Amino acid sequence: MCAGPAGAMVEGITGSRLSPMVEQPYAPPTNLSGVADIYRRMTVPIHIDGQGPFAFVVDTGANQSVVSEELAAKLRLPLDASALLNGVAGAQMAPTTIAALGIGGRTKLGAVLSILPAAAIGGAGMLGLDQLEGERLTLDFRDQTLSVEHGGRPWRDPDDITVKAHRRNGQLTLVDADLAGVPIIAFLDSGAQNTIGNLALRNLALARHPTSSRMETLILSATGQTISAQMADLPHLRVGGMGLPNWPVAFADLHTFTMWDLTNKPAILIGVDILTRFESVCLDFARDEVRFRLPKAQVERTFHS
Repeated sequence: MCAGPAGAMVEGITGSRLSPMVEQPYAPPTNLSGVADIYRRMTVPIHIDGQGPFAFVVDTGANQSVVSEELAAKLRLPLDASALLNGVAGAQMAPTTIAALGIGGRTKLGAVLSILPAAAIGGAGMLGLDQLEGERLTLDFRDQTLSVEHGGRPWRDPDDITVKAHRRNGQLTLVDADLAGVPIIAFLDSGAQNTIGNLALRNLALARHPTSSRMETLILSATGQTISAQMADLPHLRVGGMGLPNWPVAFADLHTFTMWDLTNKPAILIGVDILTRFESVCLDFARDEVRFRLPKAQVERTFHS
């Protein structure tokens, strides 16, 4: 079952590179347009029943992997029983199929994939948490590469900030996140372009900054439903040891938060817009930890809260 917004386009596999980049300090994108560009680039090549590769979004906010109905039809994948698919705005029944997935040189047999339109998932398919168990996922925003590696003890950069995390419905829950010193529950959602907080977090933020400007918007779920949201700047957010500048965040009463029983506790789904503040982010599902690497320029300026 998919939990969380789908739709991030990210490219690459272990050690691969989209295009050569000039050696220079990493500078995070300054606006959402720059974030969207990185978001569209970062996918991972997946083989299905020996065919491909096909560009799949990697969505750490989804518990269920998905293939587009267009690709399923092209590959003549057999239809299996429909199953409940949870999205950020609601749940619906979706057809499924069973296939062999080739990920990073390894083949996973009998993978169950839900089927959705390509327009809803932003690509040929979506790789969710059900296929990331025991893997190490690294989003390198500096070089715009994405790598999926299996197990093993990784080499650790001494400059990385390592945060132990625990699981909640299969997802890595950050324990090192707070808003103005108040601890909050934070999930990393690589499949979401924008960060989304629950209403309890919105109330906490507005209580500290009641004059913050707000704007109404809509959030579209991969399952096709929409939900209204309110955009507002979120000041004094700290994630992975780094204090972040004011950044526009959507606040909504998501189905995801209800499903996780997080309607009364401040919680946030951290999307690619905030993840790009770091030079790289590694989600290690084998070791239950997350490693953040700050841009060197920020390390030199001691850009910590």
